[in-house]
Amino acid sequence: MIFMIKEQKVGVLAIVKKGNKFLLVKRSCKNRFEPSKWGFVGEAVEYKEDLLEALKRGLKEEVNLELVKAKLFNAYSFYFTSQYNDKERHAIVLAYICTTKGQIKLNHELEDFVWVELNKAKKLDLISTNRVIIKDLNKWLKWRKRKAK
Repeated sequence: MIFMIKEQKVGVLAIVKKGNKFLLVKRSCKNRFEPSKWGFVGEAVEYKEDLLEALKRGLKEEVNLELVKAKLFNAYSFYFTSQYNDKERHAIVLAYICTTKGQIKLNHELEDFVWVELNKAKKLDLISTNRVIIKDLNKWLKWRKRKAK
């Protein structure tokens, strides 16, 4: 009988907004999880680490941006089997809408970045979990626009 290793992780996601565009980054082709796919900047939360500190660290380490403001957008719970080690994973992701400052400089885990309108983001090869987040973000933006009228 084969037993699956089960793992639970908490992560934060930076939905960086500038005007009506959002920052998406492309993972390196060497990345073990969904290589060469596009998504928001994300970071695993370390043991005893504050969520906003993890968000700041992820933005600085991955794209060299400084967090100015963050507002919780939504919390997600994703279940999947890892593509590289057969671990069953439960990812709890807190997505924040962020304002940042600084010049983007990608680390070695990323290949490219783009500022894109959400309706055009769907055309990119997105990380599977980010498709759900973009769909929710689109609904929320439409609701906000209607409410403002």
